[in-house]
Amino acid sequence: MMADITVGQVKSIKLVGDRAQVNLSIEPSAHVPTDVVAEITRTSLLGERIINLVVPASVPGNAPLLHDGATITRTETLPDLEDLVRSGTTVLAPIAAGEISTLVNEGAKGFGGQGQNLKTLLGNFHAIIHAYAGRTQQISSLIDSLNQFNGTLARHASAQAQSIANSAQALDVLRSESDKLTAAVKALLRLSIGSRHILDRHSAQMIRFFAQMRVILGVLKSEQASIAGTLRWAPFHNRNTQLVDYLQFNQVLQDFVICGMNDDPHDPSRKCYGQQSGPPSPPGPGGKP
Repeated sequence: MMADITVGQVKSIKLVGDRAQVNLSIEPSAHVPTDVVAEITRTSLLGERIINLVVPASVPGNAPLLHDGATITRTETLPDLEDLVRSGTTVLAPIAAGEISTLVNEGAKGFGGQGQNLKTLLGNFHAIIHAYAGRTQQISSLIDSLNQFNGTLARHASAQAQSIANSAQALDVLRSESDKLTAAVKALLRLSIGSRHILDRHSAQMIRFFAQMRVILGVLKSEQASIAGTLRWAPFHNRNTQLVDYLQFNQVLQDFVICGMNDDPHDPSRKCYGQQSGPPSPPGPGGKP
């Protein structure tokens, strides 16, 4: 059976060494994968034995299927009531028949009418045990990892103890300063409320400001070449301005300070009309000297 559906039958059983070899005939339409697990179980507590084909959850949907002559190597035998009675004979032997009768009667009272619930419970146990059985490698790896983790923790036990002590001190400090922290949080709350109120009241001005800044930045972006030219030629303008001021100052000094202010009549610089030895020539016919 597979998923409680009959998908084949047992053709023959023979002993090979100390193991039983079972020859199965399976319907091809069942699409049984090669990694299927064959479990020997019973249809009920006292029913016939069947071979239950269970596909592990780790098997992908596109796994290869069984073919003619293939061998199912993953097999399990699930214990049933017969095995339980056989293994518990030595335990139950000293119990009198009356006591067994009492146990049966009490059991009937306790479990009467709960057959379906017990079946569901046993089915859940079967699914759980089967899930654990299919994850033995992962469980072993998890246990090894926990062992390594515990070993690492053991090597650093002193450091962890110090860390716990430091955490305790920090918690004590926080506990002692809880009132101040509460006051600080309340102050931050008031600040946030006030800030929100300011933003709400001046949101229109801020929107206009950013709009104007957007326009200004847009103009500056469009005038990058002009700004670059201004920055390039501004130093020359300053230098030329200083030079003009210097030359004009010298001219004023020559014309108004030195020329005409010298008391020596023989000093050529006292004459304001150049380096001529005599007075300036009268203008000619054309008005030129």
